[in-house]
Amino acid sequence: MTTPRQKIWGGIGLIIAAALLYLFTLDTGLRPNELNGGDLITHQYAQVEGRPSNAPGYPLYTMGGWLWFHLSRPLLQWFFNPTQILSMYSMLWGLGSLILLYLILLKISRVPIALGLTAFYATTYFFWYYSVTTEQYSSAVFQTLLMLWLAFQWDETPRPALLLAMACVSGTMLANMLTTLFILPPILGFILLHPPSPQPSPFGRGSFKPPLPLGEGWGEGKFPYLRIVINNTLMYLKQPWLVLQGITVTALPLLSYAYIYIRGAQHPEWRGAGQWATAWEWFVQFITIQQGRDELAPGLSLQQFFTAEFPSLMWHELTPLVFFGGLVGIATLGGRRAWLCYATLLIYAPFCWAYRFGNWFQVIIPAYPLMVIGMAALINKLEVRSEKLEVRGEKLEVRNEKLEVRSKKLEYGVNLGLVLLIMYSLVMNFPRSNQRHRPDDTGLAPGEAILADQPIAPATVYTDFYERIALQYLQTMGGLGQRLQIIEAENPTLPHFVQRYATRQALSRQPSLLKFTHPQAIGAQLIALELNPLYLPPSSARYTTLQFGTTLRLVAWESRPAPAWQITLYWQASQPITQNYTISVRPLVQGQMLTHNGENLIQDHEPVWGFFPTSQWKYAEIVRDVYAINLPVEPDAVQIVVYQATATGFENVGVQELQVR
Repeated sequence: MTTPRQKIWGGIGLIIAAALLYLFTLDTGLRPNELNGGDLITHQYAQVEGRPSNAPGYPLYTMGGWLWFHLSRPLLQWFFNPTQILSMYSMLWGLGSLILLYLILLKISRVPIALGLTAFYATTYFFWYYSVTTEQYSSAVFQTLLMLWLAFQWDETPRPALLLAMACVSGTMLANMLTTLFILPPILGFILLHPPSPQPSPFGRGSFKPPLPLGEGWGEGKFPYLRIVINNTLMYLKQPWLVLQGITVTALPLLSYAYIYIRGAQHPEWRGAGQWATAWEWFVQFITIQQGRDELAPGLSLQQFFTAEFPSLMWHELTPLVFFGGLVGIATLGGRRAWLCYATLLIYAPFCWAYRFGNWFQVIIPAYPLMVIGMAALINKLEVRSEKLEVRGEKLEVRNEKLEVRSKKLEYGVNLGLVLLIMYSLVMNFPRSNQRHRPDDTGLAPGEAILADQPIAPATVYTDFYERIALQYLQTMGGLGQRLQIIEAENPTLPHFVQRYATRQALSRQPSLLKFTHPQAIGAQLIALELNPLYLPPSSARYTTLQFGTTLRLVAWESRPAPAWQITLYWQASQPITQNYTISVRPLVQGQMLTHNGENLIQDHEPVWGFFPTSQWKYAEIVRDVYAINLPVEPDAVQIVVYQATATGFENVGVQELQVR
C-alpha cells in the first residue's frame, strides 16, 4: 500500500529529474532561420521588450514572460545566457504540466504507473522540445491538463469554487492560445451531465435548488441524458450570483488585451507591415486576424487525405503501444470521464486534418496527455481484473498461490515495461530534443564576431542583413553593444556618430561606403572608415623597423593569443606605391609553419582585407592591417611575405621574420 508521503516524494523526485534533464538540454542559441523570423524569435522579443507577440498577441503569456525574464535575469545571467533564460519560461510551464499529469494519473492508477507514464510523456519529442525552447506550446498543455484536473476534482467533490476555477482557466485560454478552448464544449457537457443527487446539495446550503421535474415524457425511459442536461442547466440558471461570478472570472483575464493596445499605441514600429489610421483600427485587425491562411487552404482540400506526417507522426511520437492503448484505455475511465476525453479528441481530429499541411502537430500536443491518461486507465483495468481473479481463487480455494504469482508477475512486468518505454523514448528523442550547443546554432555568430572586434562606442556600424539581426538580438537580449547604431549597408543613411565602422560583408555589398575614407582594419570583421589618415600607431603597439623592398616598411605590430590568434600590422609607405601588394602572414613555431590536416596555417590578402590596396595609400600614412587565424598553439615568430602578381605568376617584394614571443 502506497502512503501519501511516498506519492509526494515520488512526484518531487520525478519533477527534479525532469528539471535537470531540461536544464541540461536547454536551448543555448539560435539557427539563422530562427533569428530571421517565426514564432520562436517573435516570442523572445515580445517577452524581453514587452511588445505584442504575433497575432493575437498572447497577452497573458507575454506579460508572464516579461516578468520572468526581468526578475530572474539579475541572478541567472551569471550561469545562463539570455536564450536559456527565456527558454526556462517554457520549462516552467512544462514542469507544471508534468505535475498536473502526475496528479491526474494518481487518481486512476498506482504510483509506479503514474510516475512511469509521466516520465515517458516528459521525454516525448514534442513536449520535450517545446519545454526547452521559447515556443509557447507547453503552456497549452498546462492549461488543458489544469482544466482536466479541475474537472476530475469537481466530479469527486462538486463545489462552486472549482467551477469558478474552471471559468477562470477558460478566460486565460482566451488570453493565450485559443486552440486550448477546444476542451471547453466537452467540459461543459461533463458538468451538465452530472447526475443529480437526491441527497442535500454538496455545494452548500442555498447554493442550488433540487432537480426540477420535467414530466413523464422526459423520464428515465426517454432521453435520460437530455433530461439530466436540461435539469442541470435550469438548476444553474436559478443561481444568478454564481453565474455572474463565473462570467466575471472568465472576463477578467481578457483585460490583459489592454496591454496589447497600449503597447501598440506607444510603439507604432511594433505593429508590423500595414497602414492604419488609428491605433484602435490596428488593434481590432491585429486580434481578429485570420491565422494560417496559407496552411489552411491546402488542408481543406481532399488532396493527400493523409500526409507523410499526419496522422502517422502521432503514433511514432507516443509509440503505437501508448497511442492505440491509450485510445482504447480511455473507455475504461468509464462514463462521463471517458466521454470528456473522447469528445475532446474528436474536436481535435478535424482541426488537425484541416491543418495537416501546416502546424497541426503544434495543435495536437495538448491531446497527447489524454492518450497517456487512457494508457494508465487500461493498465489499471488489467491489474484490477487480475486482482479479481485472485479473490475468486481464494473463495474457491483453487490455485490461490498461482493466481497471486500471476498478479505479481503482471505488476512487475508493467513496471519493467514502463522502464523500457522511458529508456526507448530517451534514446530516440534525445538527439532531436537536445538544444544545447547545437552545431547549427550559428545565427548569433555574425553579431558576436562584430563585438569581438571591440568597436569604440558611440559609433555607427554598417552591416549586412544577417549581421544586423544578430547584433540587434545581442543588444536587446544581452545588453551588449548598447551604444552602437546599426545600419544595413543596403540602405545606408547619414550616421549619427562621427566614428563609423563597416563589416567586410557590408563593404562587399556597398563599396560606396569607402569613398573619401582611409579604411583601417580593426579586427577579423570590422573596418574603421576614418575620414583622415593615421600618421602614428597607437601607444599599445610594439615598434619595429622591418623593410620590404624600397617603398614599404612595417613600423609596429600587436597580437592576440591563440586559439583565435590575431596579429595587427602597422604599415607605412616611404614613397607612393603604384603596384597592389599582397601580404602573406605565416605563423612559425621553432622555425616551422603550423599545419592542420596537412595544410599550412597561413593567411594571404591585400591590406585591410582587400579594401585598401597599396596603390591608394598616401605618402607616410599609417595603415592598420589585421590577420586572424585559428591556431592550436601560440607562435613564437611570424614570417611575413610581401608579393605582387606578375604576368607569369608572383614576385616577392620582401620576406622578413618577426619575433612575436
